[in-house]
Amino acid sequence: MSRNLFALKSLSILAILAFGVSSALAQGPSTTAAGAPTETSAAITAPAVQGPISHNYTLRGISGNLNIMVNPDGSWLFSGSGKAFPHKDFDVSLALKNKTGAIILFQYIGDATNGIQFSKQGQNSILKEDFASFAAGHSAAWSYRFSEDKEGRRLAYEARMKKLEELRKAEEEAKKKHQEAEAAAAAKRRQQEEQQQAAQEKAQQSSGGGGGSSVGSVLGTIGGIAAGILSFL
Repeated sequence: MSRNLFALKSLSILAILAFGVSSALAQGPSTTAAGAPTETSAAITAPAVQGPISHNYTLRGISGNLNIMVNPDGSWLFSGSGKAFPHKDFDVSLALKNKTGAIILFQYIGDATNGIQFSKQGQNSILKEDFASFAAGHSAAWSYRFSEDKEGRRLAYEARMKKLEELRKAEEEAKKKHQEAEAAAAAKRRQQEEQQQAAQEKAQQSSGGGGGSSVGSVLGTIGGIAAGILSFL
């Protein structure tokens, strides 16, 4: 199941035509996905084309690919694949910007536990009207990232608590045996772990509960937006 994330308006008035496609996910707070890659391309210049706009990119960090095709009749196909990341949600965005600064933005968010595989398509009359301006030459950029899903957040929390408990036990055992140096070292390791966890939680809160959105990364890469208002639904 997919849903539009952004309002669609004429590119002559609104500099962004955005197609956001997402799987049906519970959008609760998330944490940065430990051990999962984050990757953002550089801005890629594409020459003028006569027919469809078509790009295929390799996502090395996830052994996958990302594909976009936009046809002159305003139809589009956004697809991709990648290896599995248990207890992770996958967020990917791809943007095309024409020479006037107008941007077409595609996004997908989905569960990566059993592997990444998505294919979304649609058709829009506005995109048909403005196809020529993108076919005349444009730049492209993409970005993806992961966040912990609900189960992943639970497992990560349990792992942190277990590690702290082990450090506390090591400190207590050393004190019982009057091993002052060992007790002091265990206490120092415990304090460092607590400080590190507190810093991670603060960073997650400041980024809105997760690693941020791939949308921000890809728009930052592709460059300034000409008098555009991006409306999220």
